[in-house]
Amino acid sequence: MTSWLEAESEGRNASHPPGGMTRTAGRILAACMLLLAAAAGGLVLTRPVHRIEGDFLQREDLGLADEWLGEQLRNPVAETRARAYLALSRIEGRRSLEALLPGMRDAAPSVRAAAAFAAGNVLDSRLGGGAPPDGAVAALLGLLDDDARLVATRAVEALGKAGRVATTAELTRSAAPVAVTMTALMRLDAQGQTAFVAEYLDSDDQDSRWAASLAVDSLGLVREPAVRQRLLPLITDDNAFVRAAALRAAAGAVAGEGLLEAVRASLAHRDPKVRFEADVALAALEGSPQADALPPGEPDLGSQRIPAPDTPLLASGDYQRVAKTMGARLRMSTSDGDFEIELDYERAPLTAEHFRELANAGALDGSVVSAVRPNGYAVAGIPLGPLRSELNPAPFLRGSLGLLRQGDASGGGFFLCLTALPLADGRYVNFGRLVSGDARLDGLSPGTRVLSVREVR
Repeated sequence: MTSWLEAESEGRNASHPPGGMTRTAGRILAACMLLLAAAAGGLVLTRPVHRIEGDFLQREDLGLADEWLGEQLRNPVAETRARAYLALSRIEGRRSLEALLPGMRDAAPSVRAAAAFAAGNVLDSRLGGGAPPDGAVAALLGLLDDDARLVATRAVEALGKAGRVATTAELTRSAAPVAVTMTALMRLDAQGQTAFVAEYLDSDDQDSRWAASLAVDSLGLVREPAVRQRLLPLITDDNAFVRAAALRAAAGAVAGEGLLEAVRASLAHRDPKVRFEADVALAALEGSPQADALPPGEPDLGSQRIPAPDTPLLASGDYQRVAKTMGARLRMSTSDGDFEIELDYERAPLTAEHFRELANAGALDGSVVSAVRPNGYAVAGIPLGPLRSELNPAPFLRGSLGLLRQGDASGGGFFLCLTALPLADGRYVNFGRLVSGDARLDGLSPGTRVLSVREVR
C-alpha cells in the first residue's frame, strides 16, 4: 500500500483533472470536508458546557426527570454523566436509588463518586424514609476499596448518613481521610470504635487530632481511661481548633486537679473560640449552671418537614444566563460590622441566584441573627421561602455560608460558620463563603441586625 506522500510523488507528472486539481489535492479536500463534518456533528452532540448545565438547572428547578435527563446518564462525557446522577437525586429523592446503582459501577471514578454522594443524600437517616435498602448499602460497601480515594471518601460519607451501624468496622478500614471517617462514626453514634478514635488523638496531623477530639465529644468517650489520657495533652495543643475541640470534649470528663488546671490556663487564650470552650468546660467540671442554654452543635434540621417547591424559581430564559455566571459578591452590612460574601454559582447556582435577587431587592434588610453557637455558627432568619436543596460536597469551613434545611427542601434562613462544621457537610446547601470580615465574625451575637445586603458590582 502506498502512502499519501508516495502517491503525490507518483502523480506529479500525471495530467491534471478538469479544474486544475490534482488527485492528491482532491483527497486532501475530501479529508478536510470529512473532518469538518465530524466537528459539526460533535457540536450537535456535545453542547457547550454552560448550555448543558443550563439544561440541568431547568430540570432541577422544575422537578422534571424526563427522557433527556435519562439520556445524560449514558452520555459519553463522564462529567456529564456525573452531573446527571446528582440532578436525578435532587429531583427524585429516594425514588432515584435504583437508577443510582449503575452509576456506582461506572468506569469513570468521577461518576462513581457522584453516584455515591447522591445516594448518601437520599439515604440520610436523619431525614426519615426508613432503613436503607440492602442493595444500595452493598453497592456503597463495595466502593470502600475503590482505587480512587475520592470514590471511597464519598462512599464513607454516604454510609455515615445511611445510619447502618453494622458498617462501622468497614468504614475504619477505607482510604478516606480521617476527618471524613470520624464524621461518619459520629453520624452513626459508633461508640464501639473507641480504639480507632483514641489512636488519632496522638496523630502528627492536626486535622486528624481535631476530628478525633470532635468524635470524643460527640460519642461521649472522654471517660474511657485510654481516651482521657490521650485527650488531656490536646487541651494545650498549639493549634487553636484542636485545643477548642479538646476542651469541648473535656467538659464531659470527671474533674481532676490536672484537668482543671489545664482548662483554667485556656481562659486567657488569645483565640475567642478557645476561651469560650474553656469557660463552658470549666463550668461543667465545677458543676456551675450555664446562664443560657447553648444551641446544638450544628444547625437543627428541624422536626417539621418542608416539601420541595412546586413552582420554579427562574423564568425559562434565565437558566442559560445563570449557568454562565461565575460568581457574585455581596456586601452584608450589620450592626456589628460589614462582611463581604462570594456566592457559589458552581455548586449551588439556583440558591445563589435567588439569594442575590432577594438581596438586591432589599428583602434581606432588617433581618436579625436569631441564634449563635460560639465556635459553631450564627443563624439569621430571612424570607427565602422553600428551595429545592442543592446539596453538594463542598465542606463547611469557617466563613462558609449555608442554607437551613427541613426535610426535602431548604429555606427560612442561612447560617455563617464560625468554625468548620463537618456534621453539616452534605446535609445543608453550601452556597457561598466569606471573603472579608473574618476578624468580626466572632463578634456576631443574638440580636445582631442585618442592615442591608447588596451586590458589589
